[in-house]
Formats: sequence, structure tokens, C-alpha cells
Amino acid sequence: MRRTLRVGHAVRAIVGAGLLSLLAGCTGVPLESKPPAQFELSGSWQLVPEESGSPPPERTVRSRGGMLSFVTQDFAVLRARKMQIEQNPGSMGIYYDGRDYRDVSWGTRRRGLWEVEAGWHEGRLIILSKASDADARETMTLSPDGQRLRVDVQVKSRSENLAITRVFRRTPEDQ
Repeated sequence: MRRTLRVGHAVRAIVGAGLLSLLAGCTGVPLESKPPAQFELSGSWQLVPEESGSPPPERTVRSRGGMLSFVTQDFAVLRARKMQIEQNPGSMGIYYDGRDYRDVSWGTRRRGLWEVEAGWHEGRLIILSKASDADARETMTLSPDGQRLRVDVQVKSRSENLAITRVFRRTPEDQ
């Protein structure tokens, strides 16, 4: 009986370790650092309000405090009505409404409170940001004709979660 218990514990330990390593492998998204040939974002983009969600009012978010009070500040796409994007093989620069600027480099780097990893997975640009008390994921999906850009933003903190989709259309002068 004792031998059976020891074998049972050993089997459970091995199975448990295997499951943990399997889960650890599934949580990371393998990001490619080279953009797909058809994924070109350079140009001017205009918000499509009827297809886009709106962030909660800044005053409401700030009154609650916590990590989400920094979200509209750190993720300008949530309040932007226009974007001007310059993309090159190693990075892209984004002007939001002509005033806020963000540089996104492919790979991993530090941006303020955030450790940011950017790259492509299954034809989409994924930007993963991690802070001590929050995680964010931005997924940029370009339509097959290259005229619409869907930006899904998810931010999770210990006490709050936020998920908003913004849709932009390439402006006529860039077609």
C-alpha cells in the first residue's frame, strides 16, 4: 500500500509538472519581428465612430483611481480620432490627432512603466505591454484591401478590466 501511494504521488507530480510546462508554453504568443509584406500602415487614418467603442470618460476613470486612470494617457488610440502612421522595417511612429506621438519598435523594449513587446502573429500586429500591476494587449488587424484598421485594446489590472475596439479607415489621399 505504501509503495502504491509513493508511485501515485510520483505520477501526479510528473503529470502536474507536464501540465504546468504545457500551460506556460500556451500563454506566450510567438511574435515575428518581420512585418508581413501586405501589412503596411503608413498613411493617414480616420476613426469610424459608428464601428468604434469609446473609452469611459477620463474624469470617471480618474475618480476610481488605480491603474486604469493611466490608460487613456498611455494608450492614445483610445481617444484618437485621427492617426498618421510612418512604418519602416524596424518600427513605426504614430501621431494621434497631430499631438501625441508613440514609437513602436519590433521586439522588446521599455516604455515608461511598461515593458513592451511588439511583433506579428497570424497576420496581425500584436503589442503586449506589462507593468507591475497591469497587462495590456493591442491587436491591430488590417482588412484584406488595406483600407480599414481594427485596433482591439484590452487592459487588465488587479481590480479593473477594459476592452475597447477602435476602427479606422485609410483617408482618400493615401489610397
